[in-house]
Amino acid sequence: MMKGTLISVFLLIICTPVFASTLTVALFDISGSVLTDNTGSEGKNSPYSKNMYELKREINELGKGDTIIVIGFSRKSDVILKATMPKQAGPMNRNLVTTRDAATRKLEENITNRARSIDSTRTDVIGCLFRASRFIAESNSPEVSVKKISIYSDMLDNVTAGLSLNRLKNANYKIFLTSLENKKVGFPDLKGVEVNIYSAFSDIKDITTVQTEVAIKNLKAFWSDYLVLKCGSNVKSYRTTY
Repeated sequence: MMKGTLISVFLLIICTPVFASTLTVALFDISGSVLTDNTGSEGKNSPYSKNMYELKREINELGKGDTIIVIGFSRKSDVILKATMPKQAGPMNRNLVTTRDAATRKLEENITNRARSIDSTRTDVIGCLFRASRFIAESNSPEVSVKKISIYSDMLDNVTAGLSLNRLKNANYKIFLTSLENKKVGFPDLKGVEVNIYSAFSDIKDITTVQTEVAIKNLKAFWSDYLVLKCGSNVKSYRTTY
């Protein structure tokens, strides 16, 4: 009898599913370079608007127990949203949908409030990546099985890396990596972290289409080397639009 009970308990333990969730740290660019479209006017065609659309879509795809931290950044960075989805989705996923909607509304409210006081003259992607790496390192929940960083930015870091499409249109992108190494600031530890980049541009004035495409190619090569070779992450996707 005792043997049968032990077997039953053992089967119960191994058959009980382990709850797994995802932690996503989203880096959202609110610098001046993304606030206008390539005609110089603000509106629905601005990189900011495209980035916001994609970020909202990511929030609406969060699953049960998933957590998202959104860091708004320009010259400096600030946490503008932290939301965790319920572990119980409820009838017709009502709990999950309600929490996603509340997170989206809070995101819009906080970005509007923070944008009034933020210095939008510069863009520091790398500084924000250091902050994201700390948040990920400090997340010690045993339920988190996947750790991700999503970046919504033109990726033109002019604070730490000195990047611009004009500088990249005919330059060897590796000189920017060498410059970072010479500064001896180190690299954020992103081993085991999945990175997805959605990159919308407005900074394409005064250079031709060919020069723009060459610059974007060099920009993507720079970040691929930086994130994979220097930081140890897995760049799963890198999409661009302008």
